Amino acid sequence: MNDSAHSQAKRELETKTFDQELYDQCLKQAEGNEKRAHAYYVHRRTGEIAPKSEDLDQREKWPMLTPLLILYTLGTIGVLALVYAFLANRLGW
Repeated sequence: MNDSAHSQAKRELETKTFDQELYDQCLKQAEGNEKRAHAYYVHRRTGEIAPKSEDLDQREKWPMLTPLLILYTLGTIGVLALVYAFLANRLGW
């Protein structure tokens, strides 16, 4: 969570410059409990203010998989070559 967006949302509540429609929705959801409504408002307002972060897992999935596949393939070919060389040496191929 972005700390500056969180503090800005809290400041809006303290200075009474908040979005009344959003606060009314939060108050309705909190069933009239002012403290819970403030928490809901701060949470939702912080989500609106803070910039959306990029999903790094989706972005990095395939670029990280490609080098691993290449390394595993080269390793498998290398092990097979060593086994073949060992057997050729032992059996006199």
